[in-house]
Amino acid sequence: MKLDHSIDIQVASEVYNPSDDSFLILKIAEASPGQKLLDMGTGSGIVALHAAKAGAVVTAVDINPNAVQCARSNALRNDLKMDAIESDLFEKVPGLFDVIVFNPPYLPDEDGPPSWMEKAWAGGGDGSDVIIRFLDHAWRHLSPRGEIYMILSSLGGLRSILRAARERYETEMIEEKHMFFESIFAYRLVQKIGSH
Repeated sequence: MKLDHSIDIQVASEVYNPSDDSFLILKIAEASPGQKLLDMGTGSGIVALHAAKAGAVVTAVDINPNAVQCARSNALRNDLKMDAIESDLFEKVPGLFDVIVFNPPYLPDEDGPPSWMEKAWAGGGDGSDVIIRFLDHAWRHLSPRGEIYMILSSLGGLRSILRAARERYETEMIEEKHMFFESIFAYRLVQKIGSH
């Protein structure tokens, strides 16, 4: 998808502001008319709104109630239709999806229970905890040969994540962006045949 400057995104307090990782996942994720797309960790709803505008049937999910409200407001502001659900990963998410997009919390965090704002980036331990939990469940919510688009970071347990992904998914790094202090990587994951 391409960044559409006509989509008006407002960000609320305690909600992740679209940043380099948001724009990278937006660039590599694909959405087609009629496809069922899940935007996990939707934040402001930037990816969900672009997918809805592309004609996908969109479900936006976030553990942060402020983000869910923000994404709903942005959908109304832009006259775009999507469902927004407050859920800890797949806890309250029904159904199968052709595409799952996840810009996860991927930075290491040793400091205990984070605030809503910190939950957007704090991936626990070495940064891989939330992502590995996501991968353990995501395959159950993918339609056959469905795709996952996800951002990973050089700072966030990359090896453990890719090791965990290997069992059920074919993984492909499709883009990377190098910044002063870290590199972020955009991955596409496809469920391996026979892993259901």
